[in-house]
Amino acid sequence: MEGFQEWIQEREKTNLTQSWAGILIFSCGSDRNAFYSFFELFEKFIKQKNNSKRQESEDILRLRQDLMFPRFDIYKEILGAIKKRPGMYLGTSSITRLDMLLRGYSFARREVGVPPTEPEREFEGFQSWVEDKYGINSGQSWSKIILFYSVDEHEALQKFFELFEEYLNQNKSSEVDENCS
Repeated sequence: MEGFQEWIQEREKTNLTQSWAGILIFSCGSDRNAFYSFFELFEKFIKQKNNSKRQESEDILRLRQDLMFPRFDIYKEILGAIKKRPGMYLGTSSITRLDMLLRGYSFARREVGVPPTEPEREFEGFQSWVEDKYGINSGQSWSKIILFYSVDEHEALQKFFELFEEYLNQNKSSEVDENCS
């Protein structure tokens, strides 16, 4: 019922110091009409209040997302830094640790309801691209496939950056081809 009094006053455009029931009886002309009108109006009030709360929650979530995840993009901003200094970000030069970092990042964003960024959606295709590149359809992750064809974790990490750059360039060139057609 919280806020119903003010809602009725605003709806009926009155500043009377009457209760919401008194306002309804006055505006409806009889107790009977006010009684039936109350249920309709109260339902409208609850719906409007719920919509308002939902909108407020969405606004707060959007604000939190912008504060917690400001236009930051791990695929564009952090991968370059990891490539230069993997030990600083991963502890050691390891494709497995990079895979876990990227998975954790994506998982955390999903958990708090942050929609994937364009580069995140673009990265989703990397798995199938690596499978096609190596001619493998085993259900293994891109990191396991690259590691299998490498001497060790360090070489696999270096190979990842080469393959990822090739993947991005291939996607860009296919976008250009599509736009020119």
